This record gives sequence, structure tokens and C-alpha cells, in this order.
Amino acid sequence: MSTIPIRSLQNYQVEDTRFFVLVGTQRSGTNFCREVLNTSFQTFVHGEVLLPYPTPSTWHNYVRTMVSRALPPVLPQDAAELVDDYLIFVRDDTRRAAPSKAANLKALGFDIKYNQLRFIKPVLCDLRDGPFLLDYLRARSIPILHMIRRNMLHQALSIQIAAHRKTYHNYTGGGGGGGGGNKITLSADDLLGCLTWIDEEVAHFRRLTAGMQVLDVAYEDLVSACDKADPSGWLDPYNELLDGIRTTLGVENAFFRPTSLKKVIDRPYREIVANHAEIVAAVADSKFARFADTM
Repeated sequence: MSTIPIRSLQNYQVEDTRFFVLVGTQRSGTNFCREVLNTSFQTFVHGEVLLPYPTPSTWHNYVRTMVSRALPPVLPQDAAELVDDYLIFVRDDTRRAAPSKAANLKALGFDIKYNQLRFIKPVLCDLRDGPFLLDYLRARSIPILHMIRRNMLHQALSIQIAAHRKTYHNYTGGGGGGGGGNKITLSADDLLGCLTWIDEEVAHFRRLTAGMQVLDVAYEDLVSACDKADPSGWLDPYNELLDGIRTTLGVENAFFRPTSLKKVIDRPYREIVANHAEIVAAVADSKFARFADTM
């Protein structure tokens, strides 16, 4: 862990908006959480801005405009100042792009996956250092919503099935995305390898963020909260998870069940996985045996 000497943001924080990041592995539920958070009139979460999407608000496009700066940044403080300016740019751009939230925006978030945390880094850094972005978040006291799935087998299945179907999100309904009625044959070795990867990634992230402001957001708890929404879609303001999010972000607990995002996997695994029995047996014979009967 390194210490970053960074400037004060006092001149930038004219209006009270808290930055935060939503972090997790692939298929952990960050997209679903983002949809829930974006139902609030005080909260806006951007998608994976560190990927080179063509939208102006992505990091990729922002740094291309930095003709007067040394890129990549040389020192940690150079990288910190560049990220500072980027956050302010996205904040102002969000207010322009989402005028319905402009006057009420209290929390602005960014969806970042574990394997994107090293995307931004200064040239002069120690190979033994952790991701620069975590040092930056620590120095800036920026909170982290850490998206996890208690049932890692379901997450690994989601990763494998989505890769086979080439369908990662479903906004239209219609039977859980691509793939139709065709069953998928999975590799037991690949699935167990994916489970191990998820387990180790989560454990390593917890070590890296020890002592930081991190709130675990379990996918299963968020789904449960949405399932219990009232007829208008409003989520229970006394829900423990949502209250933790409200406290962490400094916003009102006024979230609704998202209506645009549909389940990609909406049928029992037995109806999707051709070698279901083989996969269950392989999981039961592994260190992840506790999940076998959930398939």
C-alpha cells in the first residue's frame, strides 16, 4: 500500500455529491445493483467506464482529450489529479445528461470489476504495490459497495451459461435470453476452475481493502428486497441492506424494483444443462460441496 500526496478537492466540491464505486467480479450482480440504485432520484451509477466504450464519459475517451498532459501519468500524484479531474468531469456531464436528477444528485457511482482496478496506474510504481485505484479510493475516503454472491456456484454457472449463449443481460424478457430451448453441455473442470477463481478473487479483494469503507452487498439479499416490493414497486425503507446502502452513500432510502432488467436464467438448471447430473456430482466431490444441492 502506498501513500498518495494529493491535493484538496475543496475548490471542486461546490455542490455536495459523494462519489462511490460498485465493485465485484463478473456476473456478481453489479448490473442489477446499478439498476436498483438508479431508481433513486438522488443516485446515479455509470456502467463500466474503464472499458473502451464509445460514450464520451468513459475514461478511454476522456484521456484522449488530455493533449496538454503527460500520459500515462508519471507519478502517483499525477495519476490522482487526473482521476480527480475525471470524476468532476463525469459529475458535471451526468448533471447535463440526466437533468431530472441534476438538482438532487447526492451520490455518483462507477461500476468497476476486480480485473479493471489496475487499468489506471502511474508509470513509476512498485511491482509489489496493490492497484493504484484502491490507494486512490483510500486516500479520498471514497466508499465501496462490494457486490458478492453467497452462492458462488450460481455465479459460476451464470458465467459459463452466458458465455455459451453469448447473452449477458436481458432487457426484453422472452425466456431468459438467447439459447432458446437448446440445452448446454458444461465442462465440470471449467466450472470448478471458475468457482476457485471467484473464491480466490473475493478473498484477495478483501485483503486489499482491509480497513477501507466497504459495504458488502449480497446479490441474494438485493433480489429478496426486490421480491418484497409493494404494489408500486417501492422497496421497504427499513430493509437492513438498503438502509446500509443509504447510510454509506448519504442518500434517502427511496429505491424501487427495476422494471427493465429481466432474468437471463429463468428456468431450473436441470432444464438448461444437458449434463446436469455430472456437474452436480463433480461439485459434490469438490471443496464447494455445500453448493451441490442448490443446483
